[in-house]
Amino acid sequence: MGTTLAVAGKGGVGKTSITSLMIKALIEDGKRPLLAIDADSNSNLHEVLGIREPRSVGCIREDSRKMGEDIPGGMTKDRFMEYQIQASLEETKDLDFLSMGRPEGPGCYCMANNILREVISRLTTNYSHVVIDNEAGMEHLSRRTEEEVDHLFVISDPAPRSLRTISRIVELIEELKGRVHHTHLILSRVKGSPEDLPENTRKEIERLPYAPEAMIPFDDTLVDLDLRGEPLLKIPPDAPAYTAVKQMLKNLGILS
Repeated sequence: MGTTLAVAGKGGVGKTSITSLMIKALIEDGKRPLLAIDADSNSNLHEVLGIREPRSVGCIREDSRKMGEDIPGGMTKDRFMEYQIQASLEETKDLDFLSMGRPEGPGCYCMANNILREVISRLTTNYSHVVIDNEAGMEHLSRRTEEEVDHLFVISDPAPRSLRTISRIVELIEELKGRVHHTHLILSRVKGSPEDLPENTRKEIERLPYAPEAMIPFDDTLVDLDLRGEPLLKIPPDAPAYTAVKQMLKNLGILS
């Protein structure tokens, strides 16, 4: 089993950007084979990675539920779903990509979810590193769609309102009962030094259950790439945000 990194945080705090920079750092450090999983139904991880959006696991689950036992070719349902997930993987020279897709609709998905959990568990063992971009509610983690997480990065920008949402994510982490081995709070889009943070931000940080382990600076390079519709993997190696993400991963022993 390889190393699993997961990223969580509410929308708009730079979560997907940091996920993409982590993936770039892992690629450049030779951490292959690498699997990126987009587990945020509102995310655009495939876009920032410059990857075509594949058919999602959510679509496979929905189709399987509608089909019932009417599986083509005499296949078992679990073999059929495994085949469909393998076919939905978007493969590039640097990484493979899997989209979890939309949440469940009305109806019972218990059997489909049980099969998906087993299939994805087997799939992830084929990779040295797995990076998961989660939504704030961490639905796929809390429903045990993925297995254990070695490092969970909780992302927040310095806004007091964003920092106050961390407490809810911490509650969800505690509900995972030890499946998250290490949790790291990361501040993103930080302007200036830590001493430059507003007083109300510093007070909110003091109330947090985790002290921030890294501060990723606001970086115009990321903004420019986004405005041009360019993949964030094209960020220059000396860009401040990328340099900070690499240093963070090195400090944790994830990069060599």
